[in-house]
Amino acid sequence: MTEVRLELLLGKQVYDRNDQPIGRLQEVKAEERGSDVVVTEYHIGALGLMERLSALVIVRALLRPLGLKQDVSMRIVPWPDIDLSDTGHLKLRDLAPKSDI
Repeated sequence: MTEVRLELLLGKQVYDRNDQPIGRLQEVKAEERGSDVVVTEYHIGALGLMERLSALVIVRALLRPLGLKQDVSMRIVPWPDIDLSDTGHLKLRDLAPKSDI
């Protein structure tokens, strides 16, 4: 099992397969499996940061009446879709569908 220091990945730019930036890694979701903690998904983008700061509900409530929902996004990426072999340059293995958030 591979171990990665997640605190060193938070805030890093994530790139697509064409090496174009898609946003910064803002949140990591994990679950306990026995004595291990296993990453299940990554949240990339501005709303991911708001989620990390526990302000996502407030930000959504403020953005919707202003019609700004389209300008602020979050991409939810399943754990195997980010290549962590080079933690200095995070890259998607495959394009993950953009979330409706």
